[in-house]
Amino acid sequence: MHDGSSFFWTPTNYLDNPNILNPVATPPRTTTYVLSSFDTKGCPKPGRDTIVVRVNPKVIAYAGKDTVVVVGQPLQLQASGGSSYVWSPTTGLNNPNISNPVGTYTNNMDSIQYKVVVADDIGCADSAFVKVVVYKVLPTVFVPTAFTPNNDGLNDVVAPIMVGIQKLNYFSIYNRWGELVFTTTQNKKGWDGTIGGRLQNTGVFVWMVSAEDYSGQKIFLKGTVTLIR
Repeated sequence: MHDGSSFFWTPTNYLDNPNILNPVATPPRTTTYVLSSFDTKGCPKPGRDTIVVRVNPKVIAYAGKDTVVVVGQPLQLQASGGSSYVWSPTTGLNNPNISNPVGTYTNNMDSIQYKVVVADDIGCADSAFVKVVVYKVLPTVFVPTAFTPNNDGLNDVVAPIMVGIQKLNYFSIYNRWGELVFTTTQNKKGWDGTIGGRLQNTGVFVWMVSAEDYSGQKIFLKGTVTLIR
């Protein structure tokens, strides 16, 4: 087809010049182009050839949301957007070449920002960042001192807030007679102030928590919470 004196590409979409042999194509999606070539000898039938321009999806890297962690608490990062991943710096990471490395942080760190470079199978890449703030506090469990189960979307349940805790053995609540009214082993699950579907009257209840931190150290705490109607 190089003997032709004139050329025409179809479709003409996304070509800088459809009337030359080697136009630049910038289609947004995979497109098949047909080249017709006309010779100088008046041949009534043009020569034709076909080429497929394959367009891979754009790589969009995502490194996750900025987060906080307690010293000694493992934190699993999670990137997405491609097939290969490279994190930097490698500080605290168990493997900087996977999408979901685990980071562990020491007392000499206040915060760290990671960059992850995400690439697809043909080498197209993008990058993203995530910041980790490191809290230097001892592992503990916080429980609010009061809650108002009135279905207004604010403080309707009382639940443990775990900091640097790996496992919740139990969170239990008792009434003033020592009767168990609620218990759970699930993090972030709380009591809505009801027993058997009936909302309890205003009063003070005793809570107890048993948990373990990431070093296996057991923690036991107890206190009171006031139900306010």
